[in-house]
Amino acid sequence: MRLGWFDRLLSFIYSIGIHVILAGILIFSFAFVPEPVSPPPAQVDIVQAVAVDERKVEAEINRLKEAEKKKRDAEAARQQELKKKAEAERKRAEAAKKKREAEEKRIAELRKQRAEEEKKNEEQAKRIAELKAKQKVEAKELAKLEEEKKQLEEKRKAEEERLKEVEKKRVEEEKRRIEEEKQKKLAEEKRIKDEKRRKAEEQARLAELDREQKALDLAQRRQDDATINRYIWEIQSKVSQVFIYPEKGLSCTLLVQMIPGGDVVDAKVIESSGSAVFDRQAEIAVMKASPLPVPEDPRVFEKMRKLKFDFEP
Repeated sequence: MRLGWFDRLLSFIYSIGIHVILAGILIFSFAFVPEPVSPPPAQVDIVQAVAVDERKVEAEINRLKEAEKKKRDAEAARQQELKKKAEAERKRAEAAKKKREAEEKRIAELRKQRAEEEKKNEEQAKRIAELKAKQKVEAKELAKLEEEKKQLEEKRKAEEERLKEVEKKRVEEEKRRIEEEKQKKLAEEKRIKDEKRRKAEEQARLAELDREQKALDLAQRRQDDATINRYIWEIQSKVSQVFIYPEKGLSCTLLVQMIPGGDVVDAKVIESSGSAVFDRQAEIAVMKASPLPVPEDPRVFEKMRKLKFDFEP
């Protein structure tokens, strides 16, 4: 426990007061010690012998006896009074002794209390010294803690600044990312739009190509058909040259299979003329006319590798 200057001053005043009280009690006790009472010296009466008559002598003797008696009585009373005084003085001395003993006891008690108080004061001073030392240590620890707290506060502020900087960079990065995403989105929308336009243009171009291809195919097919019809006419003419049958006005449909160069590998009637002989002669005439005239273009030949045509000689 830490004492203030007022408490220390009050303890000092109490200590001075106790010492003054003890000194006064000692002085008062020595000043009131009763002095011994000496008995008064005995008085010696000197009798002078004179010549008197007997009555006078007797009267004088009686008077002397009476005086002596009074004197003895007075002495007895005085002695009694002295005894009373002595008794009173003894009692007073005894009372004073008891009082002194009590006072000595009280002083001893006070000394004991003072010793205890001094011991307490020493212990308290020791505790105060310990407290001061402890307070000094605590003050150092507190200063150390304050320094650590200051360092922590500085670190916290630095960390806050770092976090603010990180947050600022994050916000800027977020803005940049959002802007990039926005630009990417715009670019993607533009790309999709361009892709749609490109696809539309490609589809239009393909459609145009398809139309051109169809037109070319149609023209090619028409040209091929014309070529094939021309070769069919030549084939019919060549087969007719080798066909032998007297009756006129009959016709059949033939299916002829050829190989490149026009050689016939098979020929058969698929729609009869109604005359088996006519049909058979038609098949024989096809085989005799082999190789049949075919176009040199393999692509056109493939279209007529299996050739179906009506035969009417």
